[in-house]
Amino acid sequence: MNWHNIRRDFPSLNKKNEGKIPIYFDNACNTLRPRCVIDSMRIYFEDQPGCAGKRSSHYFSKETEEKCRVARKEVADFINANEHEIVWTKNTTESINLVANSFKIKKNQNVVCSIMDHHSLLLPFYKKCADSGAELRIVECKTDCTIAAEQFADKIDKNTALVAITHASNVAGTILPVKEIIKIAHENGALALVDGAQFIPHRALDVKKLDADFYCFSMHKMLGPSLGVLYGKEALLEDLNLFMVGGDTIRDVVYKDGKIFPQFLPAPKKFEAGLQNYAGIIGSGTAVEYLKKLGMERIEKHEIKLSKRILEKLLQIQEVKIVGPLNESARVATISLILKKKISAKDIAEYFDTELEKYRIMLRADAHCANPFHYFLGLNPSKGEGTLRASLYFYNTFDEIDIFAEELNNLLKRVE
Repeated sequence: MNWHNIRRDFPSLNKKNEGKIPIYFDNACNTLRPRCVIDSMRIYFEDQPGCAGKRSSHYFSKETEEKCRVARKEVADFINANEHEIVWTKNTTESINLVANSFKIKKNQNVVCSIMDHHSLLLPFYKKCADSGAELRIVECKTDCTIAAEQFADKIDKNTALVAITHASNVAGTILPVKEIIKIAHENGALALVDGAQFIPHRALDVKKLDADFYCFSMHKMLGPSLGVLYGKEALLEDLNLFMVGGDTIRDVVYKDGKIFPQFLPAPKKFEAGLQNYAGIIGSGTAVEYLKKLGMERIEKHEIKLSKRILEKLLQIQEVKIVGPLNESARVATISLILKKKISAKDIAEYFDTELEKYRIMLRADAHCANPFHYFLGLNPSKGEGTLRASLYFYNTFDEIDIFAEELNNLLKRVE
């Protein structure tokens, strides 16, 4: 596989920005789109901009409905799910909120999360527990930012309603032992929801083998447009309370004796109220096709090499501390740094974005929507303290890593 040639598929990698060569290291936030994804969405807008959902029976509508059906099947096949187990949402955050607001929990029960979780996983279940009187339990990580399944076992008991797990940390890059944690949850009668937003772009996923009850992810972190996906076991989706209702969620609404009697459709349609992001759905199907052609196993092997390279380079810089495991196979290629010198991570990110002569290196610097984890690391997000994050994807190169490491080392040497 010639990974350098693949970069030609990405228009934004092949254009200078104000005369500077782009080096895009913010893939944990949003990945770039290949030309085929952009084209598939453009074709929808230009040629067949109809409503799906069988609202209309004309040509545009039929073509859109069919393309959306194919896209749902593509995404389902990508994770070894049934297409009826795929719900379209706005993003991972909405997918998690859908489950948090729709599943049943009692006052004497608890939900188990971890310290490394993104706010989008922690906060919906914090609110669910606060509203219901249930308990939210937090599993802390080890000093190397790993968590063993046994640590979850210490928090899970017969009163645990649900275990909400991050598959890979958006800060430390750590890949959690999710399969083992799910097994412990099920042995105690609890459900398991996985936030897979930072895992699924980088590794092959089989939800059946994983045995996850719910799995949430975002297409914009895996070459697609802004769109969320909720996978749920079919029976469990049916058991969830309604979250948002409206057009396209019902079979009929009968009016009789001054009252209405809605007849709701089964999942996934009962959760997809109103007109959907049809261009986004179509583009998501194309993104998954593109990833399938590359092969997730090949992507994994290449990204492990990228991780190894960037870890080796950054370990040579004394002024930074790498957050997370130093074993490149135990993590995704998301590397966050704690700066040992008194310099703001945001100032460094701004410098790399605007002040380099030849390159524009795009990073992220803050708490990455994981404030509790940063407090746990000894930083204070309320005072603007955070980490400097470089998150890579398969289209990044060894040369880009070397340039970043060299420029970072040179900059930190100049800082008093």
